[in-house]
Amino acid sequence: MSEFTNPNPTPWGYIVDAETIPDLLTVDEFNSFTASKYAGDSRVSANIQSATAAIRNFCGWHIAPSLTCGMICRVADLRDAFVGPDLLVQLPATFVTGVSKIVLNAVLNELSGEYEGDVVDEYDLDQSGILRIYDANVCSRKSKIFIKYQAGLPLNNIAAIKELVANRVTHAVASSYGVMSEAAGGVSVTYSASWAGNTRSGSLPDDTREVLEPYRCKGVF
Repeated sequence: MSEFTNPNPTPWGYIVDAETIPDLLTVDEFNSFTASKYAGDSRVSANIQSATAAIRNFCGWHIAPSLTCGMICRVADLRDAFVGPDLLVQLPATFVTGVSKIVLNAVLNELSGEYEGDVVDEYDLDQSGILRIYDANVCSRKSKIFIKYQAGLPLNNIAAIKELVANRVTHAVASSYGVMSEAAGGVSVTYSASWAGNTRSGSLPDDTREVLEPYRCKGVF
């Protein structure tokens, strides 16, 4: 898709204009959170990636950084999309800052690599990702719609999420992988399976999910 310089498909059904999407936390930031207690631990980087993936998958989009995104879908797949002559589309993001292109009855031009059709100028956008396209009843339900938009938070503006990632990674690195019981002197401790599973950086406890709820996509029409 030459609409973008570096098209990169995401697991959430849209494309971003970026070769890679950076993790939500860097190793240096993690060391800052933990006063370098685990500096040099080879498990930190892998657990940051795991925690990042778990958080993004729960929220249903990349969250950060702010990226140019592209979505192509069939109008027939949009649930309850028409309100009178207008078309409602829920973009897969909760922090949408702008839309640069909307094409109804979109067809991919094989030579240019761009989508062509009925370009839309009249629309309304809510930051939560709800796009209202005015007078879209000319759009065939069998056709496709292409939307190019900007979404995501700046990486320097996600302190709460960075803290969550650091917490999950610390919990994982501080625990002993695979250890279900420990003994010291005359004292022994046996861990439950649920506790052991909760130490994984890729698991999200209920309190973590509550913090992430405002960033979560509510569903795509």
